[in-house]
Amino acid sequence: MKMKFHFLKRVIATALTLSVLGSSAALAATENLFGYTVVDSSYSQGLAGAISGERTGNPTTFTSSSKVTGLNSDPALFNYFQGTESRLVLRQYNVSAPATLIANKIIDPVASTWTSLATPTWSNVRNLHAVATKGKWLYATGYDLAKIAVVNMDSSYTQTPYNYQFPTTWSIPTSDVPAGASVHGEGLTVVDNNLYALFTVNPSGGYSVYSDSIVVKFDINVSTGALSYAGYLKVGKNAFTLDHFNNKLYVCALGGMQNAGSANADTRLDIIDLATFTSTPVAKTASMGGDFRDITIVDANTAYVFLGNYDTSFANMVGGVYRTSVANLNSPAAWTKVSDVNSAGYLWGIYADSNRFWFVKGNQIDIFPGLPTSTSDAATKSFTASQLGYTGGNLNSAIILAPDQTSTLSAKLSTGVAKSFASHSILAQQARKAAEQYKGLKTINGKRVLSFN
Repeated sequence: MKMKFHFLKRVIATALTLSVLGSSAALAATENLFGYTVVDSSYSQGLAGAISGERTGNPTTFTSSSKVTGLNSDPALFNYFQGTESRLVLRQYNVSAPATLIANKIIDPVASTWTSLATPTWSNVRNLHAVATKGKWLYATGYDLAKIAVVNMDSSYTQTPYNYQFPTTWSIPTSDVPAGASVHGEGLTVVDNNLYALFTVNPSGGYSVYSDSIVVKFDINVSTGALSYAGYLKVGKNAFTLDHFNNKLYVCALGGMQNAGSANADTRLDIIDLATFTSTPVAKTASMGGDFRDITIVDANTAYVFLGNYDTSFANMVGGVYRTSVANLNSPAAWTKVSDVNSAGYLWGIYADSNRFWFVKGNQIDIFPGLPTSTSDAATKSFTASQLGYTGGNLNSAIILAPDQTSTLSAKLSTGVAKSFASHSILAQQARKAAEQYKGLKTINGKRVLSFN
């Protein structure tokens, strides 16, 4: 009876968000729409929270609330589906002692109170950066170890014996991943019975030099969760998005480390055709500034791309957001700028759905009431890090919260996961460190750069 009641409660809650057939009015309910983590100004503690409102409502009515407090200095959220139900992983990275793992928290983001449904620890994942699911299997990768762990969600989120280490498990040649290189797990996406994983490569260690990133394709054994290697592709340097739309993956790459006052010459957008598993690189026009930092696609007619780089002191991000059709994503000359960017902060990302546009803008979250078409369009609601929990604090991660899959929004999420900006947190941490150590920057080949060794 308890399970039946739980199911009915979700059906009723979802029904309240849908239009009443044949009626001119629509019933709506407040939902948790957007998740975030924020840390205090001294990076000693953090919390997780949600922005709530009606899914089709005006952003001016949205509110925020803290959901999980008492977290450490590097928490982040990741959304996925367990069956038809939306779930979150809340991880806390132990910055001072990375090998000492802090248990993850599994959370129901639809619930008003975010209590832990389970608290698993996965030894093959350190500094979690991405999750994706297929059936009862959850796949997870972390920045530090560059492994893929397989987790059985139906068995209290227990890590299975399957453990895949990039690049050695698949014998990727040293011409593409040199021996001794530092490698990092960045992204995961499930499409049909395939898992796609994104890894970045620092050929000589450290963070000052990047070689091409790697996207690896796997076949999923839905019975056991095991992965079978099916091939790999090279994409841009320092890549960190793996967005899926209409049987293609879209990968934004900075083209190298973040610079002060200039973009990278090698920055690019890779469009991967999953039917042929081939990649088409896209370069910006000469008049466009900034590195490719993010992409979001609403439908065939509406896509947005964010380009930007930091100014000469790492104080502000300078760049712009562009709108185009999917067909014109490989023709940047046809893009229209819809937002000029010159703002402080470190966490950056964009997301658009049919109702509104979300901009994780440095140290605040801007919400547009519709889809911007020109630079005159503006956000009508903003939440600063100070408003979200800590005066003078900093955003650490952000994520769209998918409802349970009984809704039309979740049905569109064929990758089984809502978009997360958590992978951008490494970029935020590196830029913040560069700003703090700005006086130690050196000019190399006309660019001011900082080694993170």
